[in-house]
Amino acid sequence: MTKSPTAEFLKLALANGDLTQRKIAQKAGLPKPNVLSMMKTGETKVPLNRIPARAETCEVDAATFIRIAMTEYHPDIWRVLREELGGNLTESEVELVESWRHLTERTSGPRPFHEQKRSLATIIVQLSRLAEHFSAEEEKEQDLDRLLEDI
Repeated sequence: MTKSPTAEFLKLALANGDLTQRKIAQKAGLPKPNVLSMMKTGETKVPLNRIPARAETCEVDAATFIRIAMTEYHPDIWRVLREELGGNLTESEVELVESWRHLTERTSGPRPFHEQKRSLATIIVQLSRLAEHFSAEEEKEQDLDRLLEDI
């Protein structure tokens, strides 16, 4: 069976947690632990309305879990929601966030080095632009201070 990104995320969350699958299933209100097994193998979808509880039980970020599931289960709806309600981020902020997510999300296997390198380069470029902005602002402030001293 093909592994879904959502199932892979759940599988990794379960593997990295301290609780047994039985305990997690109990805490998440599942009738039987095998339901959780079916979710982590991708045999059944993780119900979207249950993701926050699953995330809390597995001690993972609920927003990340929801984003992965929505991207997989309902990509068109997720695209519209992101475009219309996406937190009013600028294009450069979106690029920075996506690069950061790409670098920090746990996956089942190693990511290609060139993808990681590109994400890291994007972050470095954005931070460099920010540093240039602060430097320019500092120069403006110093010019203003000098002007005020002359008055």
